[in-house]
Amino acid sequence: MKRLFVLVAIAALFAFVAADADAAKRKRSRSKSSATSAEMPLSTDPTPNDKRDSNTLCNGGMMVTADDQIRGCSALLKQRQTKDAKATAFYNRGNAFIAKNDFGRAISDYSDALAVRPDYAQALFNRAVAHRISGNTPSAITDFTAVLALTPGDADALAGRGIALASVGKYEESLRDLSRAIEIKPDHVTALTQRGHAYVRAHQWANAIADYSAAISISTASVEAIYGRGVAKVYSGDVVSGQTDMTQAMTIDSGVVARMTSQGIPPPQMRAASGFEPARVLPPQTAPTIAPPAPVAAQVPAPAAQLPPATTEVQGAPDIAATPPPEKPAEPTKAAEDAKPADAPKPSRESYTMKPIP
Repeated sequence: MKRLFVLVAIAALFAFVAADADAAKRKRSRSKSSATSAEMPLSTDPTPNDKRDSNTLCNGGMMVTADDQIRGCSALLKQRQTKDAKATAFYNRGNAFIAKNDFGRAISDYSDALAVRPDYAQALFNRAVAHRISGNTPSAITDFTAVLALTPGDADALAGRGIALASVGKYEESLRDLSRAIEIKPDHVTALTQRGHAYVRAHQWANAIADYSAAISISTASVEAIYGRGVAKVYSGDVVSGQTDMTQAMTIDSGVVARMTSQGIPPPQMRAASGFEPARVLPPQTAPTIAPPAPVAAQVPAPAAQLPPATTEVQGAPDIAATPPPEKPAEPTKAAEDAKPADAPKPSRESYTMKPIP
């Protein structure tokens, strides 16, 4: 009996320990899940009725939102995956973050994909684009160059690097990359449009108009090409046609002026304010020849006229010949003006010469 009691006590003790261990394990699992959720918060609503599996969500598609794609890829990354599958999940989730304009997390996911698969050219290209959009131009140029090392004939990478080089003022290198991209892919709308921008900055209006027209013939919705062609036409002298193109582009997209100005192509009326066109050196101008004033003839005082006899004679009047002539004619007195007949016409203005009094 005593032995049975001991066995029961030992069994109870083991059951208690096992239950405690199981509770601790569940607690650790919940803590780990909470930490993972805090590390990668998802802005998705719970969809308990969604029957699509994680692979379908992570691969994306027309009916998959960016949040659903992030949720699906995150679920796959928690599972055991091959290297290629893991790199693809990071890449797809990075694309979903790009769709949400979350470039920081997108760059992080592309970097994780490249850590698993260093020769993943698509992840490298997308990371270069994300760097360029987020303003990290040096890193974008580095990544585009790495893409070209893996795929030398990649026209998109050449065009992307050309755009990045132009944004830091390396216009000759940019023009070389863009021209190479067009050689590989003559219908590359982005390369044609950007090379048109490069020609405008170089004041090569005819080349710019040709590239813009080629881009428009491929894609009539290329707003920057339409606007750029208008600017080039205005500068080349075709003002009416150029203004028509610019107005059409602004009607389609009102933000095209700001985008083009940020790329160094302001509207023509802003040239002086933005410094788009360098100041031209004007030829030296000779001062206009002004004829010297004609010499004024010396005014000889007229001889004293014989005044009619008056009832009162003024005594002690000074000799007129001995008195120097006044510097300016004396203004007529009010009494003299009143003495004129009312209907007398006003004399026309004559040269300042003395006449004898009649």
